[in-house]
Amino acid sequence: MTTHRGRWPTRALAATMCVLAHGALGQAPPDGAAPTQSQAPPSASPPETPATSPAPSLAPSLAPSLAPSTSPTSAASADPVAWHTVTGPEMSFTADLPAPPKYTTTEVKTGTGSLYTVHQYLLEQGDAAYIVQMVTYPEDINVSNPRTNLQGGLDNLAKSMEGAKWVSVDWVSHQGLTASDAVGTRSGHAIRSFSVMKGRQVFTLIYAGEPGTARSADVNRFVASLRVSP
Repeated sequence: MTTHRGRWPTRALAATMCVLAHGALGQAPPDGAAPTQSQAPPSASPPETPATSPAPSLAPSLAPSLAPSTSPTSAASADPVAWHTVTGPEMSFTADLPAPPKYTTTEVKTGTGSLYTVHQYLLEQGDAAYIVQMVTYPEDINVSNPRTNLQGGLDNLAKSMEGAKWVSVDWVSHQGLTASDAVGTRSGHAIRSFSVMKGRQVFTLIYAGEPGTARSADVNRFVASLRVSP
């Protein structure tokens, strides 16, 4: 019986995570209306064949030209367990997860009717969920100020957090790009959202798990593994 404990909580958590992640990416710019979503059939596999990467290296094997992370937190992830590397559409990014995720796409509509695709990689593992999402915004989205766009996503996500706010939000530079690293709590779970913006592309990594795990070694490793292509 113990082998089945946590399955329903994990599924509910994963469903919540999908909503949260879409909220982070599907936010409207200051001069636009909030987009609406329409589900598209899930794909059987990611657009690029993922590779398995050994734990000591955070540099994805499919992007050898990208430099490995120099983040201090990456040292905590040097363990013998091999993680799984996913590669985004058109080699736009790579990221490492503890195991192969499920890939789906969702069509999202802007306030003016333009469509764009949310590419999502979801992994449910025990009582935790890992999500990687990527979008390329259409021309009617104002991307002149990346921090404003990322703040809009954080504000949308904050509505679902306990106290309607994040516990902490750090603005950082990731590969020279504007990035936000936020930690909060929702329904008793620790939530961490890490988003990076490059031009019209937004990359978001979200984790949900047991209290106190938002900055654990595995989650730090997950966040540090993101590599945005030049």
